[in-house]
Amino acid sequence: MGVLIMMKFEHLNGPFCRACGIAVVRQMTTRTLCLGWWGPLSLVIFNPFTLVWNLLAYRKFSKLPPSAPAPGRTHLDTGPAVLRRPQAYVTLIPIAWAVWIISQALTHSS
Repeated sequence: MGVLIMMKFEHLNGPFCRACGIAVVRQMTTRTLCLGWWGPLSLVIFNPFTLVWNLLAYRKFSKLPPSAPAPGRTHLDTGPAVLRRPQAYVTLIPIAWAVWIISQALTHSS
């Protein structure tokens, strides 16, 4: 999460099965898209890097074979894909702002 002066990073370690890994990546990617852009360094550096990192994790989990849950446990619900979650589209606000700033800088510098 990027805020104007601070950043908060979340990282989960552990062995994940295919379904649980995909569920966690989808949840954290949605949070990143919604809350990760709100600081200048996050907008330019950290959030894009985090999204690529999450994509790589998603690819790893997608390659795992499906597994049965351990006795007495259930898989996490993978839920809808990231782009089918409304919270993911909050990212359009800071991206539109960044595009506006860049376009204003380019038009006024000429």
